[in-house]
Amino acid sequence: MRRTLLAPLALLLTGCALPVEGAFAGRTLAGADPARTIVLLYNHGFSSATAGTYRPTPPPIVRQAADRNPDVVVFAQVRNTARLDSDDHSSYIEAAIAHFNRERGVPLGNIVLAGQSCGGWGALQAAAFTYPGLGGVVAFAPTCHGKLPHGTPLQQRRWGEIAQLAERLRVPTLIFLYEGDSYYDLADWDDFERRIARRGRTADVTVLRLGRARVLEVCPRCTADSHAAFLGPGFAPAFLETRVQPLLERVRQRMRARLSP
Repeated sequence: MRRTLLAPLALLLTGCALPVEGAFAGRTLAGADPARTIVLLYNHGFSSATAGTYRPTPPPIVRQAADRNPDVVVFAQVRNTARLDSDDHSSYIEAAIAHFNRERGVPLGNIVLAGQSCGGWGALQAAAFTYPGLGGVVAFAPTCHGKLPHGTPLQQRRWGEIAQLAERLRVPTLIFLYEGDSYYDLADWDDFERRIARRGRTADVTVLRLGRARVLEVCPRCTADSHAAFLGPGFAPAFLETRVQPLLERVRQRMRARLSP
């Protein structure tokens, strides 16, 4: 699939110039009406062992979302920095949001964030704390706290951060969690779901938990670790139409409502 590189753009955020780097997967915004286009902004995970080597390669379920929807373009952002802390990822994602909104004219409500691991965690943070007017978020195994086991201070910090997300999220959100993931326990998100229910936001925020049997159905090679289940050959067929497409339709309906006279 042909990809068009976006020239790096430095944006001044909290005193630091952050580059927006990556590539469109397939069609671009060239010639498109940004007010009638949904930008699906994908962010990868992060490991210090592979830092500096990331390429703009979205997963099948994200690529197929663009194939399925002619008004959707996918931009795969990369963060090739040697060291990034858990809170840094959202800053890079926010820089990309600002670029597409301010420089490309894409309304915030037309931007959907998608991300894996640290990319998913950063997407949730960006939507919860900085850009509550986004179109939506799809987070695959969102976490950015290293492999289990976590010491008590880190575990408590993580629980507190998840609780903050539950209190702040306003955008339509889909979160995929997997049993047998070496980076978090499913129980970490129990309080999140209770808080979402108390806020009456269950129609907006969906947490989809996949047990081990379901993980192995969609990702047969995920025998040792479920963390990369979204790359399995059965993941997109199982969840594009049933889970991701309804979120995109919701974004599209709101987009069209804004354009109506």
